[in-house]
Amino acid sequence: FMDSGKEKNAQEVTASIYLDRFEELEDGTVEAVLLLDEGGDEYSGELSLPADLIPKDVGEGDYLTLKIVRDDLKTNAALEEARRLLQESED
Repeated sequence: FMDSGKEKNAQEVTASIYLDRFEELEDGTVEAVLLLDEGGDEYSGELSLPADLIPKDVGEGDYLTLKIVRDDLKTNAALEEARRLLQESED
């Protein structure tokens, strides 16, 4: 877990990221390599995502904004499913 200095109870967190490069993997898929920019002289982390998740008009050298938001609906559904499975295993 990285402490980004953001408010821990915030509903969403945003970060500036730099699209460093696209890399083709052995299986033929392409991933985007993104660097986390916290405003210093160096990047503080690296993230790789499937290239299909990057907008088509974005290229190497572009800065992007990454927004992370908790998906309450999917989280609650997963919790309910886990509870259901636990209950079934106890019966």
